Amino acid sequence: MEIITSSTLITQPQDAVQALLESLPADRKPSLTILSGNHAMFDPGALAPLAERCPTLMAGSSCLGIMTDQGMAQGDANGLGLFALYDDDGAYGTGAAALGDSPADAGRAALEAALNDADRAWETPDLIWCVLPPGTEEDVISGMVDLVGPSVPIIGGSVADNQIAGEWVQYVEGALYHDRVVVAVFFPSGSVGVSFSSGYSPTDTSAVVTGAEGRHLLSLDDEPAAAVYNRWTEGMIDGVEDGGNILMHSTRSPLGRPVSVSQGVSEFLLSHPAEVTAQGGLQLFTEIQEGERLYLMQGNLESLINRAGRVADTANRLLQDGHKPVGALMVYCAGCMLTVADRMPDVVESIRDGFDGPFLGVFTFGEQGCFLDSTNRHGNLMISAVVFGA
Repeated sequence: MEIITSSTLITQPQDAVQALLESLPADRKPSLTILSGNHAMFDPGALAPLAERCPTLMAGSSCLGIMTDQGMAQGDANGLGLFALYDDDGAYGTGAAALGDSPADAGRAALEAALNDADRAWETPDLIWCVLPPGTEEDVISGMVDLVGPSVPIIGGSVADNQIAGEWVQYVEGALYHDRVVVAVFFPSGSVGVSFSSGYSPTDTSAVVTGAEGRHLLSLDDEPAAAVYNRWTEGMIDGVEDGGNILMHSTRSPLGRPVSVSQGVSEFLLSHPAEVTAQGGLQLFTEIQEGERLYLMQGNLESLINRAGRVADTANRLLQDGHKPVGALMVYCAGCMLTVADRMPDVVESIRDGFDGPFLGVFTFGEQGCFLDSTNRHGNLMISAVVFGA
């Protein structure tokens, strides 16, 4: 198994794709190729040569660009990166399905297509990598779990644009979409290690969800959720009690649910408050259930920077005994990336410290992964890592 990553800041899509192609061996086709980057760089005509050279290709946009082991590749209208995996003894496939009226059915259909593409129908892959549209990720995951069971790690991120304007894109069979479930299945000849965590810590402040409808958090301890959150954050959202966007205000103070992953050990699955609703509730980017206890979480620049390396290191340590890392995929929340801002090169260094090898990192509007309890989940402001070993 061999993994090659490359990136470019060339602003013309055709020239950028050509530069990425030149980083690959001319005499071999990758077993699987993953492309990500600024949505402005996704041009069907420019991507056609890449699809021809790399037939097992999945591609989706990432907020403002990407990161690799070579550094950051970001810009207002540029930044593109490539992950090419070569594994003659493994099997890989991609599949896609329109979201439609049933996200769960779309998840199942896309996964079935990917398994057929790998010529491994009815077999259980070692890993599912997904590029999902934001909004119904939990249902999509449930459809995939229904097909292959709960033990297969489902890792990935929700496609993103630069300003939450709905301009995120996926490239599927020569065309651009914004509403496709896109997945890849991995049957590698080596091993895979996965990790899922965040750069936030719980405070002692918590309450029970007493009213919720999907992603609309209505009340906490029988009080309007927005009022409770504003009190917890000492007036951080003053002025928007009647409704409004609080996305940038809430990035450092998300809500977290404890998840028991082993005896005495819990991880926290995060939810990012996006806006105050007219009902005095909070609109989140994840589903929430009545009866769950939510904690106010706290994060700082150093924790957001350093946790990425620890997540990569954990995935690395979960490789099969005797296997050495050959490459990695990283998912890093776009909200965290925007908060860290000009210190993102330090995040790259943190990952390099935790993992020595080529990697591609994407910046997403939602993260999918699994804790040590092996249950697949969707969260916000999270970090996922997949390390491949041989």
